[in-house]
Amino acid sequence: MLLHLVGRYNKYSRELPQTPWFVEGERKQSTSVHELLSAILNNTVKAQDLKFSSSGREDVDVRCLGVGRPFVIEFINPRHTLLTQTQVAVLQSAVNESTHLVKLRHLQIVDKKDVKYLKEGEEEKTKTYCALCLSTQGYNTAALDKLNELSEVSVEQKTPLRVLHRRPLATRTRIVHTITAVPIDLHYFKLYLTTQAGTYIKEFKHGDLGRTNPNLRQVIGVDLDIVALDVENVALDWPPKCSE
Repeated sequence: MLLHLVGRYNKYSRELPQTPWFVEGERKQSTSVHELLSAILNNTVKAQDLKFSSSGREDVDVRCLGVGRPFVIEFINPRHTLLTQTQVAVLQSAVNESTHLVKLRHLQIVDKKDVKYLKEGEEEKTKTYCALCLSTQGYNTAALDKLNELSEVSVEQKTPLRVLHRRPLATRTRIVHTITAVPIDLHYFKLYLTTQAGTYIKEFKHGDLGRTNPNLRQVIGVDLDIVALDVENVALDWPPKCSE
């Protein structure tokens, strides 16, 4: 028997992985989004095991803001399955009151057949980001004007070096739909991007030793670092909204 709880989550910490994070057998952070959500939920559901999946994932140092990222938790052999939406809303509140690191919204039970919507449109859906960028050598406004003129940029990305240990080597084409650059001072600016799902934003910034082309370093001709990155929207119209 299976029970599927779905919803959207926000992540407010830059030191919180989506799932338990191990490097060479050593745990790097004490908890994760997966664990913060599932621990309280499973206290009521009491399943033998569970699986967590989501519409994409953010890096440990990236916040997920806006209306959050869609996810599903599949509870395997649960003892309790006949939960009303009111009871599910109480569970959502319990999670939200237990931590300041994550927040749940639109938590609900769905049929297994509806879980397919989490992955449908994986190639077509868009995501919006805000990146705080730093150029230690400085930049001029003409450089930002070049960025603001870009749209529908086709980007070739080899699997980034930083994730090669867990993902196969491949070259993928992704589209950066819009770019808006907003100056802050002589060294800092904000970058708002809307991209095709699956675009590696950090590599689009620095090029990943030539593995991402084109990249922003090429376009404006200065070295860049992303100081802070936020996911501001995951444009997937699922799950249905619930009253909060």
